[in-house]
Amino acid sequence: MSKSYYLKKYSLEFLVVFLGILSSFGIDNYIKNTQKEDEKNTLLDELHLSIKEDIGQLEIVNGALEDCLNSINVLFEHSKKNTLNDSIIAFHISNVSAKAAISFFPQKGVYNQLINTNSFERIEDRQLRRKISDLYEHLEDRKNAADLKFDLFTESFDKALLDKLNYRVKIEELDNSVSINTIIYDYRIPKTLFEDPEFLGYLSNAEKRVFFYKELMKKYASSMNEISSYLESITSNNENE
Repeated sequence: MSKSYYLKKYSLEFLVVFLGILSSFGIDNYIKNTQKEDEKNTLLDELHLSIKEDIGQLEIVNGALEDCLNSINVLFEHSKKNTLNDSIIAFHISNVSAKAAISFFPQKGVYNQLINTNSFERIEDRQLRRKISDLYEHLEDRKNAADLKFDLFTESFDKALLDKLNYRVKIEELDNSVSINTIIYDYRIPKTLFEDPEFLGYLSNAEKRVFFYKELMKKYASSMNEISSYLESITSNNENE
């Protein structure tokens, strides 16, 4: 047989093998991309669930902050009218001390998984990526700075009260936690407490800080609700396809 015959034969065999290898790589890449896409979608579903849980937690935090502001207002009203008995005063001071220190801790585990698995970069919608990044990076940086200042302030507030008054509390134990709603007993409130400028100064400072923290929580609520609605619409569209 001629050389051209063998050349055509081997060329054809090479082409078949080459196309087989190429096809194998293509199938392998397709499977890997499908797996990565499934992983991304699963993590986005988990992120949606996590955000909905955080929205519930945020409502509890906002409720505590509102209680704190109410107690501060009651104490300032008492400073003008002197209408409360000592047990009620002790309750509201304890309420301010406990609830001014409350912080919001959003769950960040699923977001970290999105980053670590490179699934975050596979989110095609740039606006959604930006919103998620702002929530877990920019807003968290602001919150951490506010938490640190608030913790230092609350510690200073509690120390300032040590030689001004005393009271004891009964704390209700909950599953894996304790209630911040306490029962006050065995209290001693000096008659001159509301003439003390340091005490009143701490109350006004606490009020200001709680207002600022609530404003930050509004930004969290807005951001999380936007992302939640966005993820819900994506899920709905996927189900309809």
